[in-house]
Amino acid sequence: MLQTEALEMVILGTVFEDPSLAREVLNTVTIDMFRQPWNRNLYRMMSWLDKNGHPVNYTNISTYFAKDVAKIGGVDYLLKVIGSVVSVSEIRQNMKLLAELDARRKLSQLIDQTRTLIDDPAAGRFDEILDTFEQKALEIRPKVSQENKSGDRIRTWFENLLLRKQNPKIAFGILTGWEKLDQMTLGFQRSNLIVVGARTSMGKSAFANEIKVRASSRGNRVADFSLEMTIEQIYNRMASSMCGIPLQAIRIGNLTDFQIGQIADKLDEFAKIPIDDSRGVTTEYITSEMRRMKRQEGLDLVVVDYLQEINETAEQNDNGGSALHRVCQKLRAAAKDCDCAVIGLSQVKQDVDSRANKRPMVSDLSGSAAIAAVADDIILLYRDEYYNPETSDKGILEVNVAKQRNGPTGTVKLNYDKDTQKITG
Repeated sequence: MLQTEALEMVILGTVFEDPSLAREVLNTVTIDMFRQPWNRNLYRMMSWLDKNGHPVNYTNISTYFAKDVAKIGGVDYLLKVIGSVVSVSEIRQNMKLLAELDARRKLSQLIDQTRTLIDDPAAGRFDEILDTFEQKALEIRPKVSQENKSGDRIRTWFENLLLRKQNPKIAFGILTGWEKLDQMTLGFQRSNLIVVGARTSMGKSAFANEIKVRASSRGNRVADFSLEMTIEQIYNRMASSMCGIPLQAIRIGNLTDFQIGQIADKLDEFAKIPIDDSRGVTTEYITSEMRRMKRQEGLDLVVVDYLQEINETAEQNDNGGSALHRVCQKLRAAAKDCDCAVIGLSQVKQDVDSRANKRPMVSDLSGSAAIAAVADDIILLYRDEYYNPETSDKGILEVNVAKQRNGPTGTVKLNYDKDTQKITG
């Protein structure tokens, strides 16, 4: 306690020594980090002065809070705070230390609370307790000074710009190998949430499977959360596409020895893509697994099939899209935390089928407002052959990049084999 109290005094005293640091200090350390009541009150007074446009100094504390000076230990304690400063230059190091001490205290409290829940069989499922603990533990992580953070980001941005100048390929994210699509998107960018929407039988799952396999073959760490299809159904589709064997033949086992050998040769590639086909999972479960995989194995791309199947706990005053909005927000935040791209598949409303032009629009997505507000990119798929068997666009999958936060929009056409679900450029 003495170490913490002395550190609190030094940080507050530094502001008196150099009032120009007030904004940075008040934006970096928070009132709940201060344990000593007088220091908490002094922080509160400093914050009031700063918010109201007054310099944070001894004179203004004495003037504006003359009647409350006893709440900060009186003038003697105020002078003691000012006299505690050894070097103003150590302020950032001191703030970092205070934030760490505060985080240690909060983590200790969280561990005690979690231990109580673990010992109580009626407290809930163990995986829910674990997910809650991990989420709260991540929230405890000390925040760094915004000034330093901004400076670091500027330097990093400029260094990356120089690297892109030397080698433009660095600008590309996770490439699909479909040249026209990659030219438009520069690959799926890390930290982004990409939503892929289509009506049933348009090729959403085939599109996602192709992307997974192609990304994995380029050395990317890929994970798949399938809330709709079972792992066996996914492997059937992967085998069909990768080996060029009709999906129906794989489903019924009507295979030659040569085809069995083809599939056997691909098993190691299957194993590189972990698939979780748990049903009824929460967003917290998915994001927790993402963070675990990032720590243990690395993670570059995540596919979630599909967004509307994620079990999001209802909140008061929820409307139709509120839960989906939270799902998208949490997935996008996890994409940033894990420095990976997240592709979420989405349903498209049946109303599309009753229109003359059945190509989906962003507004046709189930929960479109929630998705459009959060997603970085939205891709809509369409196959005219499904509705018009005699079309001249047989075997064509239209990939409409309907929204791209940092790039152009437009449609590219890919070749689609409906028997094997193979998609080529």
